[in-house]
Amino acid sequence: MTPDCNKHKKEVAGVSDMKVLAEMIGDLHYEALSEFFEHLCDKITLDAAKDRANGRKKLADELDDAAAELLFASVAIEQAWNISKPFMQTSKPPHP
Repeated sequence: MTPDCNKHKKEVAGVSDMKVLAEMIGDLHYEALSEFFEHLCDKITLDAAKDRANGRKKLADELDDAAAELLFASVAIEQAWNISKPFMQTSKPPHP
């Protein structure tokens, strides 16, 4: 069975410049960024399982490795969030 590559988009919400997309994602609060990496990890893990079920072991293995790295990134960003949280201002101070 030949995979349908058309389901894989080359842009997200109209953003085709991956550097711009990376900057947008990188500007998320660390807590949201950590959650994003967790969800991306889950998605890549599901893709790996589908590829493995369709006999694409090498691809599945690489996707599993990528998912593990995303999980690692999620944990590291969560730790960064825990470190920076006490210094984060949650609302703007009132104007004098």
